Amino acid sequence: MILLIVFCLIGTGVFMIGKQITLYADPFFLTGVRIVAGGLYFLAYQFFSNRQNFIIRRSWLPLLIGYSICVFILDSFRLVGLKYIPSPHAALIATTAPFIAAILSWIAFKEKINLKKACALILGFVGVMPLLIPRVSFSDTQFTYPFFAYGMVFLSTAAFVVGGIFAKTLLKRGMPFFMLVGTAMTGGGLLGFGASLLYEPWYPVPISDFSKVIVPMVYLIITHSLIAYPLYNYLISIYPITFVSFTQLILPFLTALLGVIISGEKIGFEFLTSSIILTISLTLFYSEELREGLIKKRSQPL
Repeated sequence: MILLIVFCLIGTGVFMIGKQITLYADPFFLTGVRIVAGGLYFLAYQFFSNRQNFIIRRSWLPLLIGYSICVFILDSFRLVGLKYIPSPHAALIATTAPFIAAILSWIAFKEKINLKKACALILGFVGVMPLLIPRVSFSDTQFTYPFFAYGMVFLSTAAFVVGGIFAKTLLKRGMPFFMLVGTAMTGGGLLGFGASLLYEPWYPVPISDFSKVIVPMVYLIITHSLIAYPLYNYLISIYPITFVSFTQLILPFLTALLGVIISGEKIGFEFLTSSIILTISLTLFYSEELREGLIKKRSQPL
C-alpha cells in the first residue's frame, strides 16, 4: 500500500510540474526527451545486469507495440491537455480510470458488472459533467480548446488502463521486467519525437525558455521516468488494474492543494461537486470489488 501512495504522490507532481513546464516547452517534445531517457536507462540496466534476458520474442511484438503507443498517448496527451485546463481538473479526469478498466474488462474478458457496479459507473460519468458542461460552447474559443483539452486528458487516462493490460499480459508471458519497461518507454518516447517533428516548431528546439525548463525536466525524468513507470508496471503485476486505478482518486485533492500553494490556482464549485460525486461512485465500486473478493484473489504475485 505504501508503494501505491508513493505512486500517487509522484502522479500529483507530474500534473503540477507538467502544467508549469508546458508554458515554456511543447508537449510532444517533452515526452520524447523524458521518456526516451528513462527507456534507454532501463534497457542499459537490463543489458549489463542480465544480458541473457536482453531479448524480444516475436510473439511479444503486437502487445509491445500497443504498449509503446499507450505510453506515448498517456504522457503526451496529458501534457497537451494541461496547456489549457487547470491541473486539478486534469487530475480529476484521471479518476475515471477504474471505470474504463471495468468496461474494458467486461468487453475483453467477459467479467460481469453487477447492478451496484453499473450504478457506480453511471455515477462516475455524471461526476465529470460539472467540469465539462460549463466549458462547452459553440463559439470557437470556448468549444475548441477546453473541450478538446478534457478529451485529450481522458484519452491519456484510457491509455493508462489499456497500457496496463498490455504490460500485465506481457509480464505473464515471461517478458523480462526491465526489458518491458525500457522497450515500451523508448518506443513511446520516439513516437513523441516523431509527433514533435510533425506538429511543433523547431527554432532550434520546441523550448521557449531553457532556464525555466531544465530543473522541472530533470525532476520529471527522475521521479516520473525512472521511478513512476517501473513502479506502475510492478504494481499492476501484483494488484488488479482496477484497484491500482482506484488509487487515482486522491490525485485531484493533492493536485488541488499543491495548485493553490504553488500556482495560486482557484478551486471552483464545479471541482468540489465533481470530487464529491466521484468519491461516492468510486467508493461504491471499490466496496463491490472487496465484497466479491476480487482484490484479494488477484493480488497474488505473478
